[in-house]
Amino acid sequence: MCVFPIWLKFHGGKGVATYVGILFVIDIYLGLLFTFVWFFIFIISKFSSLSSLIGSISIPIYFLFLSQFNDVLFFSIMFVLIFFTHRENIKRLKNKEETKTKIY
Repeated sequence: MCVFPIWLKFHGGKGVATYVGILFVIDIYLGLLFTFVWFFIFIISKFSSLSSLIGSISIPIYFLFLSQFNDVLFFSIMFVLIFFTHRENIKRLKNKEETKTKIY
């Protein structure tokens, strides 16, 4: 995943977008599930980072309900990576300092 690209001086990038692309390639329904969850949480909270975190945890939970444990492990690792890269966003969310995203 292109999480820390050179052109952004290794300060983060489009990891979640890459993850969503991977989901759509693996199975269009996984991509749609993530997208639906992301939009639902975003409409409620207006926080893109929170939407990304909850959307990414929804995929291993989905596989857990399907009892596909190999997939649960893989997508849980992907969630941990996304969680790790969003540490600063999580701190700002906890401190109520995260800025809301506006979509016109």
